[in-house]
Amino acid sequence: MLNSLRTLADQINESGTIKSRSPLLALLISVFPGLGQHYAGFILRGIVLYVALIIISWLAAVAFMSVDSRLSTLFLAIPMLSAILIALDAWACAAKQESNYRLKWFNQAWIYIAVTLFLMVTINPAMDLLVGKHVVRAYYIDNDSMSPTVLNHDILLINHLTTPGRGDLAIINFSQTEKPSGLTKVMDGQLIRRVIAVAGDRVEIKGQKLYINDLPLDEPYIGHDNRFQPTTFGNNNLDMAAIEVPDNAVYILADNRSAGLDSRVLGTINSDLIDGKVTKVFWSWNLDEGHFQWNRTALGL
Repeated sequence: MLNSLRTLADQINESGTIKSRSPLLALLISVFPGLGQHYAGFILRGIVLYVALIIISWLAAVAFMSVDSRLSTLFLAIPMLSAILIALDAWACAAKQESNYRLKWFNQAWIYIAVTLFLMVTINPAMDLLVGKHVVRAYYIDNDSMSPTVLNHDILLINHLTTPGRGDLAIINFSQTEKPSGLTKVMDGQLIRRVIAVAGDRVEIKGQKLYINDLPLDEPYIGHDNRFQPTTFGNNNLDMAAIEVPDNAVYILADNRSAGLDSRVLGTINSDLIDGKVTKVFWSWNLDEGHFQWNRTALGL
């Protein structure tokens, strides 16, 4: 492979030199999708295929996030298969060029390097930022506040296209607003919590039981041992007087009621702070046992 790559500099002389295109070399440099087509003389084709790969990759991520089935993991193979097809296309493009192919202005080593660096430092980060902020983003969990639903070291997928409703898991983003007084040391700017009640709902904790609109709420997603014990953040009340959730607000609770910062301390949360809906577990790692937890792969939440 290294010998093949070294021939690239030797093959490319000044513009207009006649040099045949190597299908193998076109295949090898397609580790950067589209660059093989560039080398083979089809620069526009390479650009189109590169953009198409980005779009296909994010559509596959959205499909994986949206389909509530273990079969959704098949969508994760689509970007890899697409990259392989692009590499094979580069081989075909180079193979069909005549042996007397005359080098174009863009068939120079420094241009290949410049294009690769440009994509790595501009287009790729820009797409990640744009899609990650407005479409789908991965979120790493480093605490047990949402166990047993969400485990420590889980990687979750956040859907920014959907507004979470009652019972859904939501990401609450405090990073662009002033944090509640006295909580700077216990809040890093973002929380994953369950939306328990929405505007107009009446919330009450009575006899260690949660009531919504005067009806007891069935909560199969939380553990039943010490679930309403005092939290580590200073909430010492087992019961809570009824409150009504105001307009443009939600009431959030941690599934682990004994170790989660939530509306019992923070009060109701402005709906504008909700930054997306948690849809499923993308990756789950059992740190104690040191292995990937296959049973949680693509687990819908």
